Amino acid sequence: MLAFQARLLKRAIEICGGQNAFCAHVGATEHGVKLWLDGKARLPERVFLKAADIVLADDIARAAQDRRSGPRSQLFATRGQQPPP
Repeated sequence: MLAFQARLLKRAIEICGGQNAFCAHVGATEHGVKLWLDGKARLPERVFLKAADIVLADDIARAAQDRRSGPRSQLFATRGQQPPP
């Protein structure tokens, strides 16, 4: 779970434009973010949810700009995978 949280946090930091901007947005300290990124502490629920909101909002914005006309399930079929439930 800590590895997933670190990946989510890295993505949210990237979307925000850097660690300082992320800290300001979620009300966290740089020291706390370092501990979370290093897997030495768990993200507080409020920070986890804010990071998830940042990433999901970015994904939704990117999907709105996606010009593919076919359903995404075709993407999984070409890779021999099943779409997530």
